[in-house]
Amino acid sequence: MQKGLQPDLTLLLDVPVEIGLARAAKRGALDRFEQEQVSFFERVRAAYLQRAADDPQRFAVIDASVSLADVQAQIRKVMTAFLDRHLTA
Repeated sequence: MQKGLQPDLTLLLDVPVEIGLARAAKRGALDRFEQEQVSFFERVRAAYLQRAADDPQRFAVIDASVSLADVQAQIRKVMTAFLDRHLTA
């Protein structure tokens, strides 16, 4: 946040840590960040989910553990609703 500004909408693509790490490993060698301990990623995930819970009007949590097509469908639904609210206001 800069000088009181914040996004109107934040899409949080959420995935369990184990799935995220498995996907990263499929891409090849893990970078320094991706080599952190599982507990680190659990804390980061929990912090982001808490932020979303604290500000549900601004955050949309997308279940990114599903197929790409399903993630895209979730995003499309959220964006359509968001634009409908803001373009008709």
